[in-house]
Amino acid sequence: MLRPERRTRQPRGKGSAIRCRKRKADTLWSARNKFSAGSEIPAVSPAPESTASSALSSSSSSSPPAPVDDRFAAAWTPPAGEQPLWWVEKFEARRKAEAAKKAQDPSFVTTLERVAPAAAAVGERGDNPALQFLKGALQVVQLLAVLSLLLLVPAALHDGGLSLAKPFTTFAAYLCFFGLGTVVRVVKYGRLAPRQKDRQVATWGGRLAFAAFVVAVPLLHGAAMYRYAGLALYTKYLSYGTTLYDVVGGIGMVLATALNALAARELGASYDRVAAPAALVTTGPYKYVQHPIYTSYVLLFFSYGMWLHSAPTALLMLLVCGLYYRSRTALEAQVLDGAFGSYYRDYASRTKKFVPFVL
Repeated sequence: MLRPERRTRQPRGKGSAIRCRKRKADTLWSARNKFSAGSEIPAVSPAPESTASSALSSSSSSSPPAPVDDRFAAAWTPPAGEQPLWWVEKFEARRKAEAAKKAQDPSFVTTLERVAPAAAAVGERGDNPALQFLKGALQVVQLLAVLSLLLLVPAALHDGGLSLAKPFTTFAAYLCFFGLGTVVRVVKYGRLAPRQKDRQVATWGGRLAFAAFVVAVPLLHGAAMYRYAGLALYTKYLSYGTTLYDVVGGIGMVLATALNALAARELGASYDRVAAPAALVTTGPYKYVQHPIYTSYVLLFFSYGMWLHSAPTALLMLLVCGLYYRSRTALEAQVLDGAFGSYYRDYASRTKKFVPFVL
């Protein structure tokens, strides 16, 4: 009795792996041919496998390839008349064009420069939303503490001083001014440049000017609020309703807040100490004046004096700010001239420092 001949079988592991690789290769090359259907690049057939591999997979080569998802192939098909990876070529062409324009005009802000500060800020803050929230909350707490010492404490030195409305309306105006400008900038873009790079404190003269400004401005604020609370509580000097002081002071603080917010948003990450920025900003309010941030501070402090019916305080604020910002803007001009050269000098010749067409 003859026994039936036993068929030899390929080892399961080796044969299965080869057949799997064969099916994947057929699938990928089918998708490749569909991808190249509408382009000028000819479809390339897969390279022949070795003799041993062909022998081992001869049983599976006759089977049809696995079906290809037509939607996948259509999604990666380039538009008519375009080469594959056409978006990469367009991006590279735009990058080269912007780089050439940047070389001719350093004040031009490229797309990468607009994106880089935000990316750097995200990298510095981290992606932890709880940490970002805590940093923002800390900035708000610090601002509330400083404004309370500056505006509410002087009024509270009088009995019934906090029963007046103006200390709180002034507090709210200052909170909007610094909240929409400085706090948003710090939370969004992170820390300022290192103190060592700040030209304002590079010399003893600059340090003394900064210290005098930081001391004089709070003293003027406290004295004006203390005087106003005393007049409102103990005299009839402020019992005439709305006056020209109130109108000028109120409108001035609103305009100062709007100008500060617009300028801070335009500066972005360049809103920093006296150090060379990444780009020369000449748009928004900077199209008309070189230092709109400083203009907003001067307008706010002057309006504060008028709001509290103290013309001497308003004039002293103008004097202190004028002396300080005159030296500070001179330092900034040196830094920007060294960073941007003739382009900054051309921009400075076309614009005024603080007030359009005037000063």
